[in-house]
Amino acid sequence: MQEYDVVIAGSGPAGSTCAKALTDEGFSVLILEKEALPRYKNCSGVLFGQTQELIKSYFGVGAPAEVYCSNKYIEADDIREWDPIHGYVPYSWETDKDGRKFSRTYQNIWRNTFDKWLLDQSGANYIDSARVKAFDASDSSVNVHVQMAQSKEPAVFKCKYLVGADGNASTVRRLLQSAQTTGPAQGGKMASFQSYYKLVSLGSLQKDSWTVFLMPDIGDFILCVHQKGDYLVLHVGGKDGRNLRDSMEKFKELLSRQFGVCLGEHWRDEGCKLDLLPVFLGEGRVLVTGEAAGFIYLNCEGISAAMDSGYRCGKAIAQTLKSGGKPAIDLYEEGCQDIRAHLEKCISQMRFFA
Repeated sequence: MQEYDVVIAGSGPAGSTCAKALTDEGFSVLILEKEALPRYKNCSGVLFGQTQELIKSYFGVGAPAEVYCSNKYIEADDIREWDPIHGYVPYSWETDKDGRKFSRTYQNIWRNTFDKWLLDQSGANYIDSARVKAFDASDSSVNVHVQMAQSKEPAVFKCKYLVGADGNASTVRRLLQSAQTTGPAQGGKMASFQSYYKLVSLGSLQKDSWTVFLMPDIGDFILCVHQKGDYLVLHVGGKDGRNLRDSMEKFKELLSRQFGVCLGEHWRDEGCKLDLLPVFLGEGRVLVTGEAAGFIYLNCEGISAAMDSGYRCGKAIAQTLKSGGKPAIDLYEEGCQDIRAHLEKCISQMRFFA
């Protein structure tokens, strides 16, 4: 049985930043990723102003050139909502936090290469195609049972703390505490679907912009379209049960008819189901962070909330492992009060649902 100070489920921004906080303090960390790396993810792939600051603060460097799309920048003023009555109106995707305003020049990235870079910067060991199936927690350690792609028999890793940074559908959170005991979701079950098409012509859409639509006849929450290099990304969303492939066809028809958008060859699709979860940080030696903990910001922007909460989680564990005293879960709870407050502010300002 291999032993680590901390095992983290999930290699996204929350898991990698949590690992960085721990490895910087000299602790041994293993990250387990259920998908093969590098992996694609249903996400806009935009680094907002707060995220840019967090990368430099927590990792000490900016992201390298290879993670960016050829059209690297999207200006905040070029994110606009369109409706058939008013035309274009401003649309805000990020708000100030604790009185601090962030850069309004956003960075356009490929999530697969960005996440893998962040993981490599974390200093942690990692295994991909490794799915957490169960864990046994005691007062002093956690045994994590993992299904490895190359083995029929589960592997077991022993650690002092287990962290669930495994996203909205977190296995760690589900195993730790059922939905009945964590309380109702804030927004009900939703589904998100996006498609990539080779871009032939933007028609009348503005170059390097991001256009948002709130049209209940097509989707239950925002539709949006923006350019990533030579591709145009179309996103639709709806409540669980809506046929999102049908929504995507209606969205494509709107873009063609109203704006003259011409799409070429289809590249790929991405999709996921999600809940707006109540905040839950874990219990005992098992903590959860990022989207798994319910941390998500304005209009479901998750990278900055994931990185910030992941770092606080790692620092809380490191402090407890070094000095004992107050349990890590209590330190983590204390350290996340500003994130909780910002989450509530974002929910109050959210204009996301059609």
